[in-house]
Amino acid sequence: MADNSGLIADALLRTNPALYASIDGANSWKSDIKTRGARVAKYRRYVNGEHDAGMTTQMRNMLRLAVDDANLSALTANHIPAIVDKMAGRLRVSEIATKDDAANEWISALLLYEDFEAKEGMVYRGAIRDGDSYIMVDPRDLNWSCEPAYDGFSGVVALYGEDDYPVWACKLWSEADLNLASEAPGGQVVIKIAVYEPNRITYWKGSVNSQTVEPANGVDTPGGFDVTTNIQEWPLGAVPMVHFANLVDNYTQSGESEVRKAIAPQDVVNRTLHSMVMASEFAAFGVNWSIGMEVDAEGITPGATINLVLQDAQGAVITEMTTEQVAFLNACRVGQFQATNISQYTGQLEHIVKQISWVTQTPIYGVTADGNLSGEALKQLEIGLIGKIERFQQENSAAIRLLIELTADIQAAFDTGLGDPPELGGISINWKSPEILDTSVAIAAIISIREKAPGLFSDDFLRGRIGSLLGLTQSQIAAEGVAATNMQGRMLDQLTGAAGNFVNANI
Repeated sequence: MADNSGLIADALLRTNPALYASIDGANSWKSDIKTRGARVAKYRRYVNGEHDAGMTTQMRNMLRLAVDDANLSALTANHIPAIVDKMAGRLRVSEIATKDDAANEWISALLLYEDFEAKEGMVYRGAIRDGDSYIMVDPRDLNWSCEPAYDGFSGVVALYGEDDYPVWACKLWSEADLNLASEAPGGQVVIKIAVYEPNRITYWKGSVNSQTVEPANGVDTPGGFDVTTNIQEWPLGAVPMVHFANLVDNYTQSGESEVRKAIAPQDVVNRTLHSMVMASEFAAFGVNWSIGMEVDAEGITPGATINLVLQDAQGAVITEMTTEQVAFLNACRVGQFQATNISQYTGQLEHIVKQISWVTQTPIYGVTADGNLSGEALKQLEIGLIGKIERFQQENSAAIRLLIELTADIQAAFDTGLGDPPELGGISINWKSPEILDTSVAIAAIISIREKAPGLFSDDFLRGRIGSLLGLTQSQIAAEGVAATNMQGRMLDQLTGAAGNFVNANI
């Protein structure tokens, strides 16, 4: 098992000794890094279905679980991915805008350049699964890269100041596979390390499970290739990284995985599933037993007859027996282990799966609820899930705003070839509603209001509501409003002959 916490602690000591002395008393911070990394690795394993089954070789043999090179022999009913996917699937930003048209055009072009729709899904899913996730901005091309949390081997570890902005961040990665460590020269895998501080970036390297780092001179930096130093001066005054977190309280700066609450009941599900499968195996393929005699296993088939007799050396059946032989035959027994009723396991399995749904506030259709649900029933069923999503939106709106502002600052400070950014102010983050809406019913209701009470709401307001249900941005809705006004003007011109008089008096 990899443990690169020593590399991270040594990198902090070499780059910021004062900060190291203030937080790593008795190696407490290093120990915390190791624990958090192990947890993140476990969360990812459980999402992938690699659970801690705790099965012995004999148990695997009884369940007939073959072990091969694919390493996909686990027997699990994995409900963990639904917890992550159901929440992440409803997290989307519908619009990032300001009150300035030039700024809006620049933001729209930036989001298109960064392929924001794809990257926001990655960073949200990482935060939900691991607790924390990051986006780093490359000063060479402004590219946003989604960076995962540290998992014991690689990833990002960050420290935050009073304003929750990172004051020190460390990124670890390797070009080698940890599983191939034994094949590397000297049996070691080289870990590359980049330390980000408000005014500089330094580059280091070390070996897996070691405790010290050394400068990685000759790195290709935005300022050019320098073979003499591992330091890149950074004039921005801010770490080029934005932290996204699944915060579950208001007194910690790091997030917590949504998977954590489900690990224990998922383990119970797996154990129950193993017992249920074993019980069904006994019912379908009974295990026979015999006392006192060896019965040919190939002869134990449906409809077969088992004869318990004594034979002499020539194979003839002994009919005249001694008292001892008669007593021996009376002691012989054959039978079959009785099968267990699996209904107790199916009921327990269903109950534990419901527990996973309840503790994670994640509806599992077919388990938590059955049949076609009305809109109101669906809303009540998902109220906990919607609450989690809205909490995540509120917590991470500032991160998205900071990402836009940080990118603009980097573009202004470095020559990226993309031009100077406009002044940004009052950036608003509009999220897509997490509720599942029946769009056709909602639009029909709005149209009905327009027909039955035409003066109750303005056409612009109703158009905005319909446009949002159709997934249109505010700029698209505004453009459609202008187009509709122009069309109404042309129709009026046709009716009045563009001179104020009606062309047809019957109209």
